[in-house]
Amino acid sequence: MAKLTNGLQALDERDHRILELVQRDGKLAQSEIARQVGLSTAAVNERLRKLENAGVIRGWVAIVDPRAVGVGITAYVDVFIEHPRFEPAFIAKLRSLDAVQECHHITGEFSLLLKIRVRDIEALQQLLLREINPMDGVRQTRTSLVLSTVKEESFVSTAIQGDLP
Repeated sequence: MAKLTNGLQALDERDHRILELVQRDGKLAQSEIARQVGLSTAAVNERLRKLENAGVIRGWVAIVDPRAVGVGITAYVDVFIEHPRFEPAFIAKLRSLDAVQECHHITGEFSLLLKIRVRDIEALQQLLLREINPMDGVRQTRTSLVLSTVKEESFVSTAIQGDLP
């Protein structure tokens, strides 16, 4: 894995395949990964360490079914921040709220898009009314509730440009 001029890591075919395998099954034994990519277990271990150190792999997590732990509501909340000076404090607050899973700057009439998961409608109402809406700079929010989910992935395609369909 060589460094590119922009500071990013150049990933070879084996790095891409290793990333694909561990994203699909984080518990896959390194010996099995080695077998599938044609490397030794030690070489796979070293590549995984380098991918972590470079920030390509940001962490290792268990993906929990929200409903299985009583978290039945998923909502997307558009937030209009009236001036950019309010964003740093707003984002700092969001980082402390476990119910806010994602925060994205977006185009359009709103400033940010939040993905929120809570146990029920009452919890969503409390989060919006007590935590998010009263914050300095929040002019408006718009909430969309998820009725059902047909696809939700954490997989990130590492396909090389020529490999795309």
